[in-house]
Amino acid sequence: MRKKGQKGRIHKMLGPFIAAISTTLVIIAAILLSQALDGTRQTASTSPANIEITVYRTSACSCCAEYEEYLRSKRVVVKTIILDPAGLSDLRRRIGIPSALLSCHTSIVEDYFVEGHVPLEVISRLLAERPDVDGIALPGMPQGVPGMGGTRKGPLQVFALSGDSISVFMEL
Repeated sequence: MRKKGQKGRIHKMLGPFIAAISTTLVIIAAILLSQALDGTRQTASTSPANIEITVYRTSACSCCAEYEEYLRSKRVVVKTIILDPAGLSDLRRRIGIPSALLSCHTSIVEDYFVEGHVPLEVISRLLAERPDVDGIALPGMPQGVPGMGGTRKGPLQVFALSGDSISVFMEL
């Protein structure tokens, strides 16, 4: 049998414990909600439907048009600017893209250049991570990449340019 008043003492002892657990749960919920919101913002800003890219190319390049169609098929907003070969070379010179990284077209997405037939997954990673680089490049016109026919032969290296330093950004 319980003595009179024992129930009150138990409640008094449990009160601070319950308050501490409640506070801890509220803090955990706030942290999880904050992380979920941050993740939603990041995903929304880098989802293909929210990417806008300007592609600079010559009128004679059919693989560039194929690359643009690939991007559009992934719901990327693409603006095309046709330049003569000298204008495209001048753009690349002003941006600072070295000849070792050149391909057939140059794109601008936000504050980055994207040289060549870079797959959308790489562009999305660039925008999600926002590294301190000038841009990324997939040099040449390798087979099996978006906009190019054929089958990929081996892994591809997408390079990043930061000032005068070239490094591997991602290997596919």
